[in-house]
Amino acid sequence: MNVKKRVTCALAVSALFCSSAILFNSNHVSAKSYSKAVTKIAGNGNYAIYHRVSKNGPSGKFTSTKYFKHGQIQSKKYISTKKGNFWEIIVDGRNVGWVSQNFFARNQISVAKEVSLVKNSDYSFPTRDAINYVTDSQGTAVNPDKVNVSQSGVSTKSATVNYSYGKAKASVDITVHDGDDADADKTPQKGFKTVSTWKGSSKGSSRNWNRAHGYRSETRGNVFKSNGLTLRTRLFQPRFVSLGYGQAADRMGQVGVIPEGITVNNGIFTTSMFTSSSDNHGHLVSYNLNAIKSKTAAQNLTTMSWNTFKSYAQNIKVSPYIKLGHGQSLGSSSSYIYVMANDNKYNNGPKSEEIFQIRKSDMKINKIWTFRIASNRYIHNATFVGDGTMYALFHNGGNNYYEYWKLTLDGDNWDAEEVGATNGNFVSNSPVQGFAYGNGRFFIGFNDNIFQVSENGKAQKHYHFNARREIEGLSATGSKLYVQFAQRAELTQGNI
Repeated sequence: MNVKKRVTCALAVSALFCSSAILFNSNHVSAKSYSKAVTKIAGNGNYAIYHRVSKNGPSGKFTSTKYFKHGQIQSKKYISTKKGNFWEIIVDGRNVGWVSQNFFARNQISVAKEVSLVKNSDYSFPTRDAINYVTDSQGTAVNPDKVNVSQSGVSTKSATVNYSYGKAKASVDITVHDGDDADADKTPQKGFKTVSTWKGSSKGSSRNWNRAHGYRSETRGNVFKSNGLTLRTRLFQPRFVSLGYGQAADRMGQVGVIPEGITVNNGIFTTSMFTSSSDNHGHLVSYNLNAIKSKTAAQNLTTMSWNTFKSYAQNIKVSPYIKLGHGQSLGSSSSYIYVMANDNKYNNGPKSEEIFQIRKSDMKINKIWTFRIASNRYIHNATFVGDGTMYALFHNGGNNYYEYWKLTLDGDNWDAEEVGATNGNFVSNSPVQGFAYGNGRFFIGFNDNIFQVSENGKAQKHYHFNARREIEGLSATGSKLYVQFAQRAELTQGNI
């Protein structure tokens, strides 16, 4: 075998991800291998997956891409044959097999179908936020920052924005409409006695999520009890739903390891995942709990049996690398996932905030809105109740109370109405870590603490746990409250 090293940027996998490539020549078989994996984007068709590839083409067909098209797809290698290029794909961090390059979405820019903004001279919508993904001629994901955009921001005037990269083109009509500021007029209800908790990130972990135990998988669930609420483990999640630390050649590739928010609806559990706590782009990962019955098996995607993995891959969906903001404010309906993508470093002021509607079917952005309650009401926590209803939490620390707002979609405008308020800061030394609404009650989560209040803000219950792990999102649906803990990401559920 003649092996020739080339330390160069291979245009075939985008000049963005310059990495060492090795060219192999054996019996006229041309293969290219890369030290780090690029991200591949699945197209709409179904293609065979093979065990082997030679100069004449693939052989050993054993499965189909239909089981894996909604997973996180990566690759470190492709081979040029008489029947075209074939890539060795890695799905959700596991080596799968060889597939035709025709499987991938090539020379494409996927954008939201609609963008509707409330007019606001204090905020310019970044038009790249509307991008789901961009691909080159081989179906490799391209950094959206490299896309040519006809207008970088939209603020007060409607516009048609054009996107291009190589042969790929797309456009989106962005409409701007007038909006009215809402008034806060509710008298705060009596609150809770202020408590304190530990500061900063988690002080504890699940049994095996530590260096001493090698961060290995958990083998049994947990039970957390407080004040009549019992939370039991429903799902321990994989550390990564991709290759792990330092193995991706692009920022779109790694899925994990930091969870921020959750939503559960009709058995579909969705969580936001980031590679860094400072990033405002990440992935949504959805698990079909109706099919994934085990509490622990999903941690072991790379080692479980092939048939089990194929089943799990069909029931785990990963979004493209998209704008999520802090990623803590999620909700869902039967067809869509909603994200309020706020800037958690922006304290308060007149900026607008973005709402993303994401299709559950393919995990891509369908529509984007911006909203503003008032020039002095910037929202950091929100949740969605079906389509067209959002509840938002505003904390006025200076005046020592929380406000609860209901926003209802009317045409393209989210109309806001204050529904309640509660005196006090609840916890003196922890930010809000989760916010949910269910059956006329709000649930507000902090480190080791959850507070339940009525819709008008009346204090009802205080639940205190001693997990010493950050709460990373709450979701309420029917009679169940879902709570996610960090390190390792663990979804729990209890009856309320």
